[in-house]
Amino acid sequence: AAPNNKAYVSQLTSVVSKILTETDVSDSINKSNADHAILFEAVNLIVTWGQTGPIQLREGAMKLLGKFISVREPNIRYLGLMTMAKLAQLEGSAEHVKKHQATVLVSLKDADISVRRRALDLLFVMCDTDNAERIVDELVAHLVLADAAIREEMVLKIAILAEKYATDLRWYVDTILKLISISGDHVSDPIWHRVVQIVTNHPQGDLQAYAAATLLIAVSPQRCHETAVRVAAYVLGEFGFLIAERPGMSGEEQFRILHHHWHNCNAQTRAILVSTYAKLANLYEECRPLVAPVFARCKNSVDVEIQQRSAEYSAMREAFDPEAVEDLLREMPPFEDRRQSALEMRLREREGEGSATVVKAARPSAAEQRRAAQNAAAARAAEEAAAMTAAEQEQAQHQQNGDLHAVDEDSDAGEDKSVEPQKEFSDVANGDENVSRELPVDAMGAMNNMDGMDADAAVSSTSLVGIPKEVVPAMRKAFSNLCTSPSGVLFENALLQVGVKHEYVGAQGRISVFFGNLSSSPLLRFKAVVDDCDHLRMQKQGTQGLLDEEEDGGCTIAARTQAKLLLLVEVTAPFDDAPAMRITFKNEEGVKHEYPLRLPIVATCFMEPVTLEPGAFMQRWKSLEGQERECQEVVKAPPTSPAIDEDYMRRISLIITDGLKFGRCQGCDPTPWTVSGAATFRTGAKDLNGNNINVGCLVRVEANPQAGAFRVTTRTLHPLCSKAVKNVALVSIKLA
Repeated sequence: AAPNNKAYVSQLTSVVSKILTETDVSDSINKSNADHAILFEAVNLIVTWGQTGPIQLREGAMKLLGKFISVREPNIRYLGLMTMAKLAQLEGSAEHVKKHQATVLVSLKDADISVRRRALDLLFVMCDTDNAERIVDELVAHLVLADAAIREEMVLKIAILAEKYATDLRWYVDTILKLISISGDHVSDPIWHRVVQIVTNHPQGDLQAYAAATLLIAVSPQRCHETAVRVAAYVLGEFGFLIAERPGMSGEEQFRILHHHWHNCNAQTRAILVSTYAKLANLYEECRPLVAPVFARCKNSVDVEIQQRSAEYSAMREAFDPEAVEDLLREMPPFEDRRQSALEMRLREREGEGSATVVKAARPSAAEQRRAAQNAAAARAAEEAAAMTAAEQEQAQHQQNGDLHAVDEDSDAGEDKSVEPQKEFSDVANGDENVSRELPVDAMGAMNNMDGMDADAAVSSTSLVGIPKEVVPAMRKAFSNLCTSPSGVLFENALLQVGVKHEYVGAQGRISVFFGNLSSSPLLRFKAVVDDCDHLRMQKQGTQGLLDEEEDGGCTIAARTQAKLLLLVEVTAPFDDAPAMRITFKNEEGVKHEYPLRLPIVATCFMEPVTLEPGAFMQRWKSLEGQERECQEVVKAPPTSPAIDEDYMRRISLIITDGLKFGRCQGCDPTPWTVSGAATFRTGAKDLNGNNINVGCLVRVEANPQAGAFRVTTRTLHPLCSKAVKNVALVSIKLA
């Protein structure tokens, strides 16, 4: 009937309605097949009619199909399940389909495999965010008993549903691990590849660390499925560093757990393991003597892929400098976000374009749309940050009129942060004696100790030139900025620019220092001496001669070129000072220059964010009371700073989360003028049980807009941590 012909539509509706209401459904083998054929054709017409058809017909058809899937006759159940899957695609039918979920689950255990397949399709189609976990768990439980003929199809559809409707991607990772454990032979490469893609493309939250820890535990038993070894090897190679500070999950332990599966793996898995070993050896020095013999043996492997990887990874450190190796072995960038995943394409190949399951899989779920929006927001933020960095770099280059730019722009014991009331903050407005009119000159009290910083332009000897007095304020500001920034200029005058780029993971850090010659003549006998610290284990590498402390040692930095120093550090104890670095060189006239500096390696660099519930935060805050554990100071905002408003407080919040690396604990702040945070100070020191020693830290910043002042309170288990966090916070607030 033509849709615009009301007479025909009305007549057709009447006929279909009569068929639905007056034809009985029976499982009797004597029942006329013609009756059933008419019923199914009527339902197919309603499905074809779609949204334009009367809603009462769709409801009647759904009720009738509910009877079809309940009868004993397998042919009728088969047709009922298949037709209900088509009807379920119509908008507004989802709630009616869910009423039959229990009946469909019973059909999943039918003796007839064709009925089981149709039941599986219908469960796939009726799945949504509300019932996904129950349906997926039911399917996983049934997978244990399912015969081989349907297992591969079940595994594929479970994997698609788990990804599509996961409100928490950790549940998705757990589900795929269950599939590997129950039916690993039917978990195809595209399924575990998809796990890797999702974990890599979602750095937000703790998914990457959770996946690494969960997979390490999964492959810890002596025997596990080879697919589990593959996905664990890849994820640990990329993100194993996120859990390396946890007990029993060090880089060495990760290698040992993976390597005991080596002899049970085929060539494809061994090739993945070789790449993982190279990444572990790059990150953890203790892994290098363990990995080297493996590479040496594999250089003679009969498998070309394993042989080539082993030879290249072995020669890499000899062929390239440490920074290049570091860059080559970094974690992989996010994968390209395709409109259709490999699993959906595989489903389309199996079932055809018009299949109800294919149509369902192609329709984005609410969870997928939410994740896509989050990823898009994160990408925009990264682009804005990159654009800002590029603009700053362009401005700096313009200011220097083409001068050399030395810096390569690049970018659990914690406590929650609900804080009890303390002394009235309004005292600031009344000129409280304890209010600091000037902030500490640097973030760690370190700049006060810089030799020659507050002296005259030259040191006592006329042949030894120190740091000019007029440069000192800019140096202090640069040092303070670098305490909470990943890169920047530490020192600059007409001859030399010193740039720093530093990054940290747990208790370990990698600091690159660039020494750029801005003059038109070479700098001779250039040396950089970094003092050893009791609280830092330090490895130093640099341009040849740079670290030579002999009188006639040093290197030469030609005009418009640079030398580089690389420091690999591991913190072993709390501290409130920054490492000293002394730079010496001579110019062409033989005048010796000596610049005492401090490196921006401060306690907050080794923080790991922690987020706690308000109740947990308050409990830990109160447990850290005491003079030795609390450090507090009130500071006036600079006279030139804007009024303290919501935008200003948002900047303070970013200082706490991005600068100090504290977790923002929502619900802990009683007013919009308060920001609370929690973190764990990570160290590489071990206790008697071999576990890493860590220090829980809390911070709270309270603003008094009327007085134009802030109060910073820190509480930790160690007084040096409290002092260090407070000082970094104060200086960062001053620069906000």
